[in-house]
Amino acid sequence: MTESTRQPPPPPVPSEDGRLSTQAKMSLASLAMALRDEQLEARIVHYKEELQTNAELDAITAAVVAELQAMQRAAVEQRRSEEASIDRGQVEIELIGNLKEMFGRLFRKDRLAVVFQRKLAEVSKRFARVFFKSELHEKIHGNSDEAKVMRFGEQALYRALTAHEAILQVQLKGFQYDKKETLAKAQTLLADALKELKNDYLSRTTPELNDLVTMLNEILRDFLQNELPPQVGELAWEVVKEARLADATGVHAYKVPEKHFAKFRQAFERRFLQRLVPFTADAMLAKVRAKEGKFRAETIRFVAEPRIYSDVCEVIADAVYDQLYNDGFLDLPGDWKAAIAGGL
Repeated sequence: MTESTRQPPPPPVPSEDGRLSTQAKMSLASLAMALRDEQLEARIVHYKEELQTNAELDAITAAVVAELQAMQRAAVEQRRSEEASIDRGQVEIELIGNLKEMFGRLFRKDRLAVVFQRKLAEVSKRFARVFFKSELHEKIHGNSDEAKVMRFGEQALYRALTAHEAILQVQLKGFQYDKKETLAKAQTLLADALKELKNDYLSRTTPELNDLVTMLNEILRDFLQNELPPQVGELAWEVVKEARLADATGVHAYKVPEKHFAKFRQAFERRFLQRLVPFTADAMLAKVRAKEGKFRAETIRFVAEPRIYSDVCEVIADAVYDQLYNDGFLDLPGDWKAAIAGGL
């Protein structure tokens, strides 16, 4: 099997008593990072496909690019001579110090930054969407071969009808009708029945969802204002080293240039997830275990869904990048800012 066709490893699954090994938590963090990269690539590609261009715009763009290239060529020799005398170690130290200071303003001990307070509502919405999508899937999380146990009558009937919906549509179309409107009415009734069953089924799972959302919000608050603040120095050191920011900033140790944003993002999000996932998954599972018998087995499995942590990373990271951009430490690519602003 070639590298391109190799299937990704299955997501880690909590044990029957609701625990994840250290290796499983690290695997979950890696899967969340891979999912984040995949989602980001799709979002930027979609944004670029939506761009509308014309000959006049192309001409203007070409002129701007040519001017920028000329400026870059004129500056390159001067920059080379300046950078030759730079103490790379000193630049790195300054970058780590600057980033640590800015992280410290964002991740405050015993105080949740206002920018994150607004983001937790978005995290809750995304979590609910992922939860309901998981509920409607016929297989249990973590094992594509394991069918879910039917625990509610509405769930069983919804699953049976959706499995045979195509056949029902064929049968409806095979009848003789007095007028086209009658067929349309029958199809509408079927769609309404499926929607009502789906809503009735999901409403049976809502108490679990509400408990999980409350848990997640409490845990994220604890992570952002208590767990992470003492680690901002180490986090800044890891990001600067891993992204090789000293090579990108040159004499300007106060700013990460736009062209180096991708490396900065990957380093920050990887290290962020390596801290977020173990802390959050452990805390979630501990709270679930404390309410013994209240959660279904598939709900316990759901806590190890990589998309949960990928979504949390996206929402929090976007807030971090916006703040670092506003503080003048980070230059954001134009397509990134436009894609985020457009909600893509």
